[in-house]
Amino acid sequence: MRRELLALVVFLAAAGELLSDGLPAMRYHGVVLEAAGLKYRPHDDIIYPSVVRVEGRVAKPLGKFYLYYAPHDMPGGICMAYADKPEGPWHEYANNPIIAREWPPHFKVSHVSGPDAIWSPDEGKMLLYFHGENPITRVASSSDGVHFTYEGEAVTTRMFPNISEASYGRVFHHRLPGKDNRYVMLLMGNDRGTRRIYLAWSKDGRKWESRPTPLMNPPAGTDQVAGAALLRWAGKLYLTAHANNSKAGFNVGYDLYAAETDEALETVKPLGKFFDRTRVSPDNPAVMSPSFIQDAGRLCMFFNIGARLRNKIALALSTPNHEH
Repeated sequence: MRRELLALVVFLAAAGELLSDGLPAMRYHGVVLEAAGLKYRPHDDIIYPSVVRVEGRVAKPLGKFYLYYAPHDMPGGICMAYADKPEGPWHEYANNPIIAREWPPHFKVSHVSGPDAIWSPDEGKMLLYFHGENPITRVASSSDGVHFTYEGEAVTTRMFPNISEASYGRVFHHRLPGKDNRYVMLLMGNDRGTRRIYLAWSKDGRKWESRPTPLMNPPAGTDQVAGAALLRWAGKLYLTAHANNSKAGFNVGYDLYAAETDEALETVKPLGKFFDRTRVSPDNPAVMSPSFIQDAGRLCMFFNIGARLRNKIALALSTPNHEH
């Protein structure tokens, strides 16, 4: 009987039916956007979803939600899609990319990618972060979420010791105790070959201060971590990120991991895997770059699936009416 019960617990955990240390179980819903069929399609991949509710915020929105994404490789291009519900259907904005790799007189880079958007209620504007070459994360602003004004460089490798990349940042509304900030950024820094998660904070979303030491190191059994998100749920604060062991192969074996953290973002308690790549399919090589919104009592997680340069954007949903 005990063996049968243990087998049932293992099965339910793999199926996403159990809660883990306060985090909701996430059920895989499916692909919501892919390169096939898009008008702007320089490559067969799209990555790094960032979803923002614009209903009631921008005048005459195209949909209730805007999804920002980009191809990975040259020339990239920050793109937008819109929908009235997380499950879609998602519609490509007609004039993508909304930000290209050349923006005279501000910059000319090989590509732009890795978008992350956040709504600033104080300004009534969207702030959009993205990178060109990996040492610099840039920021632009918009009152309608479509037409952007360049705001400059936000975070660079010069702000951290020994790192060669400062990109794939996500920005959140969060006040650090004892600091006069409104925003925090979780970004990927390449520390002499090991990618770790670093922390920066800002009052206005343009000028940033940084902590020199990593916030989150690769979880046990992995040697690279990136694509971090900050998630408040059921009275606790969590970090989620994708991680893999690069020794197992090039750009394969990514799962989503979780850790509990404190309000100061100083302590990190690893919790293990949050979402395994095989929940998508037995042979799926990666789940990456989680982005969360809450809708209709559910936690909605957008993320990448699939092989490198063949990535698609997928959705997982929690059971409705979790306490949060």
